[in-house]
Amino acid sequence: MNKQIALDPFQNVVASGIAISDLNKLLGSVLEKITLTLGGTFTRSMITKIELKANAKVIWESDGSKLEASNLYNGATTDVTILKIDFMDRKAVTPNARQVGSIDLSAGSGIQTLRLEVTIAGATSPTLVGVADVSPPTGDPAEQLIRGLIARRHRTTQVIGGAGTFALLLPHIDPVGGGSNYRRVYIYSANMTAFKTVREGVTEHELTKLQNEALQKDNFKVPQANLVVFDPCQDGQLSGRTWDTRLGAGVRSAIFYGTFSAGETITIETDELIPYAMY
Repeated sequence: MNKQIALDPFQNVVASGIAISDLNKLLGSVLEKITLTLGGTFTRSMITKIELKANAKVIWESDGSKLEASNLYNGATTDVTILKIDFMDRKAVTPNARQVGSIDLSAGSGIQTLRLEVTIAGATSPTLVGVADVSPPTGDPAEQLIRGLIARRHRTTQVIGGAGTFALLLPHIDPVGGGSNYRRVYIYSANMTAFKTVREGVTEHELTKLQNEALQKDNFKVPQANLVVFDPCQDGQLSGRTWDTRLGAGVRSAIFYGTFSAGETITIETDELIPYAMY
């Protein structure tokens, strides 16, 4: 973080509606984090959708409650009036692993417009302001290796019909459709008890929820209620750790299985490291 720049005022900050802030003033920099401050009778749970759009394409999405749960899992502090959108991995152990995911907005990035949309539901006299942590692009050769990667966060919901094991519909998992490079996968579920990942017919991760959380605690993560995190980068390393399902990485098949004790509707949010050109 080189500078902390106040966002342009949000427009349409109302009890129920979509508040919009134009972030084009950040073009030319590298966006590391956005911190939102909520005022009035306005809580994180009243934010039902957050979308960051580059060139009108959604590159990052979540909602207030789910974003806060994933932030706490990653060791962030909490404040009832603050919500943070952090593209970096602050617990990582190397500079590149910490910085990767920051959004390059320099002239060669291909991003010409950037806008943040926050959907509000049920607030009373809400106020919303934001600040961005940014740094200048550098010519450091080591940083150039990761600068083109941005933290894409996409979401989907899936109905789990009952107790059992099911293939989960992770956004972009199919290699035939391009696949993706996952840093983490957040599964918001009250009934998930285990998961298994399979690439090229080979099982790579097979853990109960209890085992998974025990390993994460050893790596200073903070498991949250009703949240199961597949985190191949939990030890703070990046190289060789991400779960890559792209054809370009030589992957032709990839499946993620979840085991459940009862039926429910789950939300899956991904944390992916990909070039903007993959959109």
